[in-house]
Amino acid sequence: MMTSPQTVAAPSTGSLSSDDPYYAVRLALVGKINEDRAAAGLEPVAFDPLSSQVGDRHCQEMAGNGYLSHWNLRGLLPYHRYHFAGARDHLQENLSRLTIISSQPNPLSTAPEDVLVNLLNAHQRFVDETPPLEGHRKNVLDPAHTHVGIGLAVVGGEFTMAEEFINRYVELGPLPETLPKGSLRIEGTVLRQEFGPYYGVLFYEGWPQARTAEELNRTYAYQDMTGQIAARVPPWEMSFNSATGRFRFNLPINALGPGYYHMVFWVRRPIRSIPYNVLGAPGAYQVDTATGVPCAGWVFRSES
Repeated sequence: MMTSPQTVAAPSTGSLSSDDPYYAVRLALVGKINEDRAAAGLEPVAFDPLSSQVGDRHCQEMAGNGYLSHWNLRGLLPYHRYHFAGARDHLQENLSRLTIISSQPNPLSTAPEDVLVNLLNAHQRFVDETPPLEGHRKNVLDPAHTHVGIGLAVVGGEFTMAEEFINRYVELGPLPETLPKGSLRIEGTVLRQEFGPYYGVLFYEGWPQARTAEELNRTYAYQDMTGQIAARVPPWEMSFNSATGRFRFNLPINALGPGYYHMVFWVRRPIRSIPYNVLGAPGAYQVDTATGVPCAGWVFRSES
């Protein structure tokens, strides 16, 4: 079945519902993801509407411009796009692209049943990866993930899809979009009783650089914890009430120039393993982010 190219409109409310023609298709892929996770002894992930919308927009841009990349044309990475859509969780992205060369203007079907086949095929390629090139597979089977969004687009002979995996463990309090001077009070609530706040780091990134589709097709994997460190807060500088889950700390800011600053926040379990009350010199303790879960992020901007 062939139909004209279709753009999935992303509602401004932050929700997708049954009036989305691909709602059932997205849920079917989430079901397959959870089958793979269950086979690995992992907990399921829940469907996330907002990250699905973010994924849709990126997939539409990629399909419409003939590229595949975690960066978009403006130079924004997945966590930038997710943040600017209003989200605060940590996100990791899988992407796939299918291109059909044909004399027909629209060789790919936009019918939901055909889109589902392409989604499942792309996902299967992720889970079939083998070492050392198994980044997508590891993302699908990361035990820290709690939610996933499914983005997709079909434009002519281009099909693109995105799996947006999310770690949702913390609810951050209100924060400014502009980086303040001096220090910033960070407050929030840990949503899972067995976890406690563990570490916070502010990375200086500078301004994103726009790229052409040709340049984007030469990109590969991305990292979301790069750049100069402008601030860091270890657990012994945090205040945490394990009964309520509430935490707070001051983030000292060392402004390093204009551009974006990306704050990443980790939690860890069990709570008793986190050194909140350090006796003697704090230098005796090492923060090891490999034992924590990156679970929240915030993008500040600074003009100076």
